[in-house]
Amino acid sequence: MPALRVMIPRRIGALLALAAFVPLAAQTPRAANVAVSRPYATSAPANARLAARIDSILARPNLSRATWGIEVRDAGTGQTLYARNATRPLIPASNLKLIVSAAAAHHLDPDFRFRTSLYAAGAVRDGALEGDLVLYGRGDPMMSARYFPTRTAVLEMLADSLLARGIRRISGGVVADESWFDGEKVRADWEAYDTRWWYAAPVGALGLNDNSIDFRIEPGASAGSPARITGSPASGAWTLENASRTVARGGSHTFDLERGSAPGAVRAYGQIPLGTGVDTESFAVDNPARFTGTVFREVLERKGIAVARDPVRVVSAPSQSTVATMTPIVEWRSPPLPQAIGPVLMNSQNWFAELLVKTLGKEVRGEGSWSAGLAVEREFLTRVVGIDSADFVLRDGSGLSAGNSVTPRALVRLLDYVRRTPRQAIVRRALPVSGAQDGSLRSRLTDLRGRVAAKTGYIGGADSLSGIVTMPDGREIIFCIIVNSSGQPTARMKAGIDDVVRAIAAAG
Repeated sequence: MPALRVMIPRRIGALLALAAFVPLAAQTPRAANVAVSRPYATSAPANARLAARIDSILARPNLSRATWGIEVRDAGTGQTLYARNATRPLIPASNLKLIVSAAAAHHLDPDFRFRTSLYAAGAVRDGALEGDLVLYGRGDPMMSARYFPTRTAVLEMLADSLLARGIRRISGGVVADESWFDGEKVRADWEAYDTRWWYAAPVGALGLNDNSIDFRIEPGASAGSPARITGSPASGAWTLENASRTVARGGSHTFDLERGSAPGAVRAYGQIPLGTGVDTESFAVDNPARFTGTVFREVLERKGIAVARDPVRVVSAPSQSTVATMTPIVEWRSPPLPQAIGPVLMNSQNWFAELLVKTLGKEVRGEGSWSAGLAVEREFLTRVVGIDSADFVLRDGSGLSAGNSVTPRALVRLLDYVRRTPRQAIVRRALPVSGAQDGSLRSRLTDLRGRVAAKTGYIGGADSLSGIVTMPDGREIIFCIIVNSSGQPTARMKAGIDDVVRAIAAAG
């Protein structure tokens, strides 16, 4: 049967195939292009002038009380130029994302694509599917407006493909199958408040719009009225319980969102003063498979495909899944791997990082879990990159957990590996660049515009920046800076970190 190609922008060229597919097991990685590992530098720091400059920065009263971990290395010679607590494990925050990105680039083919399939649990006759329609996810993070014109564009293309097959009615219902991954959706040591929001959204095999609802929030028309709140994607998958209140100008702003009284419910509470500007908050859904499946059923009905049964049924356990013996009738393939790694490093997207961890576990060890994925990362760091296992503790892929730790020495060694390994070019290209038009360094180190490529990081009590400085003569200097337990505003610590980078750039 011929393939159906859906025309979308060339930069994301993806394919919807009908009745023909390549099994995921056939997406075998090409042989890894691995650089020769270099030994740890053991000599004393070699640049006394650089040491004096950095030490003077860290001696400032507002910086000296923090724990600083720094290593600076000449990429060409491998010589250590400066080190402070370089072998001390510290909380890395989002600098940890360098690990999952490099491990994904090592194990997955550059053209690796996430697949989302539709299966017919019954015969198709006279325009009707006589049974359920199964929406089966495999961890695609890219079904969102970040890549497509609308939040539901991929689901709409799936529906269009059913119409192209002549399907106008489903006698059963939509089954949302998330059994490709395990059932652990959030890490136990993530802060409970964080799990309300997009940056700690639940991690499952089937998701949409970063597994979040984007709420547009503004004051009501007058004092005493509730805040005006609208959410996207609009869907019966969620309901809003609006207990918020508008107050007079100058009043305190205590507006917040929390889980509501029923599954899928979101409760707005607190007060919002008149004159407050429009705000957008992305609230994490409580059940990503039910959320995605419900939105998909609504898309089908808007397209003119009648669905007999409601609500959506969720399948989470592999033992309950029925797709093993089926052939997909429609299949979506995501944009390729580099476009998944991009948001992880450029914009520090936590949810993408965690999906990559579980994908590594599934692809390499046959188990889509944090346990398996983190084991793959550890093996990559120790056996491929040559990092001492005592130099890191991994609890997640994003750095959201305060239980993660890594030494500056380890991240410098990883960046050296990335820099020298052709297969890692997709990681190097995804690093934020100082003063660029986008990315998390766009407004930092603008006096070194284009010369610093580095991953930013922040969680409560930890700031970090690790990357590469290009010198005027073309030499490259690798650095890692991690600050813990500062007790200072993060803006102040970031300013101190940036001054250290400036000292590196001026070292000559």
